[in-house]
Order: sequence, then C-alpha cells, then structure tokens
Amino acid sequence: MANETEWTYASQVTLEDSGASAASDAFVAADDAALSSTNHSNYPIADFVLVCDFGAAVAANKCVYLYRQDLNIDGSNDAPAPAAAYEERLVGIFVIPSGTSATGYYPCEDVPLTKECQFSIKNGTDQNLSAGWDLKCTPKTYAPGS
Repeated sequence: MANETEWTYASQVTLEDSGASAASDAFVAADDAALSSTNHSNYPIADFVLVCDFGAAVAANKCVYLYRQDLNIDGSNDAPAPAAAYEERLVGIFVIPSGTSATGYYPCEDVPLTKECQFSIKNGTDQNLSAGWDLKCTPKTYAPGS
C-alpha cells in the first residue's frame, strides 16, 4: 500500500572489532567507536549484533547485557560509565542459547540511541567471554513509504 511507513537504515557501525575477554559478571567497553549524528544519522533506535564465543558451554537462560553511556550530556561532560557499582542504562539483552560455546551471532533489536553515546556489555553467562568479540549496530528509523 502507498504511504505506509517503512524502516530506513543507516550504515552498520562497528563499535568493537576485537574486544577483551570478560569473566562472569564483568563489564567490558565497546570502545572502538562511539555513536554520534555523523554515524547514526540521528536515527533514534538501532539493531545490535554481538559476535562472540565462550570458554565453556553456557547454561540455560543466561545473557549478555548491553549498557549505554550517554556522552557530552552537559557540555563535554559524560554520564558515568557502566560498572558493577553503577548498572545504569541497561538498554538491551543478548540471550545466549543453552549449551553454546562456539562463535555465535546474537541479535538485540530496537535499542534506543541518544545524540552521542557509547556501549558496554556485561557478561552474565557464568562462563568466560573469550577475547575477540565484536559488537555492531545498524541505526534505523521509520520513513514514509513509496
């Protein structure tokens, strides 16, 4: 049908290309790139994908958590970075299938973005998250259809 809204996507952004390992319940920053209007096109949400593997099989109902840190919220001052003592701005969850240890691709859709932000993950799997993980996002918005 004409004039229906449809998704419009910006280019995929690699936030982390080879992340450090993370023990269970540890935070690790995706610090290769931050998001800003230059790479998220001012789109309000994004679909994320985590590519990672674990040192041993993951039990049922375990997750890796996605946290957002807002940047330049007051001039050049940033919000506090996520940490064990500051678990603020949980914006997404990557559910890891039971028994997984080999490299997998885990989606997390419709994550809210801000003008400038960067991301961290928290390993909630009770297993070691191996070094070399990737985190990518594809910003998106609704636009009038043709």
